[in-house]
Amino acid sequence: MPEVILSDYFYGDESEEFVFFKIPRQLITNPKFKHVSTDAKLLYGMLLDRMSLSARNDWYDKDTWRVYIYYTVEEICEDMTCGRDKAMKLLAELDTKKGIGLIERIKQGQGKPTKIYVKRFTTQTVPPKPAPPPPEPFAPISQVDFSNVQRSEIPTSRGGKNRRAAVEKTDPNHTKRNQTELIQPDPSISPRKPPAIGLEMERFERREELKANIDYERLRREYPYDDIDDLLELMLDTVCSTAPAIRIGGSDIPAKTVRDRFLQLDSEHIQYVIDALKQTTTKINNIRAYLLTALYNAPVTIGPYYSAAVRHDFH
Repeated sequence: MPEVILSDYFYGDESEEFVFFKIPRQLITNPKFKHVSTDAKLLYGMLLDRMSLSARNDWYDKDTWRVYIYYTVEEICEDMTCGRDKAMKLLAELDTKKGIGLIERIKQGQGKPTKIYVKRFTTQTVPPKPAPPPPEPFAPISQVDFSNVQRSEIPTSRGGKNRRAAVEKTDPNHTKRNQTELIQPDPSISPRKPPAIGLEMERFERREELKANIDYERLRREYPYDDIDDLLELMLDTVCSTAPAIRIGGSDIPAKTVRDRFLQLDSEHIQYVIDALKQTTTKINNIRAYLLTALYNAPVTIGPYYSAAVRHDFH
């Protein structure tokens, strides 16, 4: 029998050597998740690990019993050794609104951390739709004998035996328009939606989409109404613009590129733009152009901005 050797004690944080993050296998192997980045999958495993804290801290909704966790962007940056912008991007990949739907984030406002509901997932193969039944064999209609039927009130000299060959030729209907013209679709019967109504509907839908993206109601509670409404309308005008290009920071950028960037903005980007505007001491001659540039650049400048602020606070 082999000798059993007892290992040494654990010292310091050596016990962490046998603590692992668990990532569901299907998150790696299932084609549904192939487009999810490896870092986002790792973050999901780290979020699952945090669920153990929920039981110890009573982090669950008292009415629905749904468990949630707290995992701030700053903690994610530290644990994954990444910038704030990347951490926000990884959360967006997993989020219900913009990503694959593995987490749901509920912002509480008033300086409270965001609740994160980590969702369970199952995958199953959807059975193919059954093939439609084969069409019934065509049964020709028995030929009707019209030989003794007088179609017209006006007698004709054509004999009964020849009437069958000429059955497709009907008597004139005494109108200038042929009968087939009457069955052509008339645009006035089901008119298309007038352009003005269509544009107004699209603008309404875009406004609701932007309001959901930026958590509009919460921002209006924390900031002056006018500031949030003005930024929303500026974003809406930009997203609904029909111009081929939009001028941003002195350069003409394709409208689609600007539109896609604006649709990625969330509440943290809006807060960042407002805070940066408050700290600006130089005179702004064209506030619209300034805000357009600030909103467009927000996703790529928010990380360095807050990093610089943190370094400033430590000095």
